[in-house]
Amino acid sequence: MQRAFGEPVVYQPVEAGAATGDPVTITIIRHARVHEESGASANFEEVAVNPADLPNFPQRGDWVTAWGSQFVVTTVRQPDPYGMAQLTLTLRAG
Repeated sequence: MQRAFGEPVVYQPVEAGAATGDPVTITIIRHARVHEESGASANFEEVAVNPADLPNFPQRGDWVTAWGSQFVVTTVRQPDPYGMAQLTLTLRAG
């Protein structure tokens, strides 16, 4: 699935609002949006990541840089039957 539908992003672990460790380029799967929300990017995105691609399991507050914008992880759901964790990303202010 990642090879067919994946998009590269930069994932940055964060603790207490500060970047920790090195950023990692990973492949994510961006969920489809309804027509009214279509465009290059939105204020929020729903994506799936393979936790094995990251040094640690994704956490709220981590940063994702993609589509010319930086997002913060606001929701982390446990992996689905395919092992992909579902994340909600919100456009990072400032």
